[in-house]
Amino acid sequence: MLKAANVELAGPMTQVGNALVTACVVGDVAAVRAAVDAGAQAVKAMGGDIVSVHVIARPHADVDGVLPKKALK
Repeated sequence: MLKAANVELAGPMTQVGNALVTACVVGDVAAVRAAVDAGAQAVKAMGGDIVSVHVIARPHADVDGVLPKKALK
């Protein structure tokens, strides 16, 4: 997913239970859409199921406060 377009992972991927995984990526809208589509295709190729995919085109400035933070290197 991250190699498919010019996007960055906005924090650690989180797993809910044994199956649900959440990934938050940032970049321009077209790049994020391409990355999300590539990720969905990869999941389907592995035989997995996609529960939900959502791209927020122009989020409010306050959304940045609730997004996961990047890990410091």
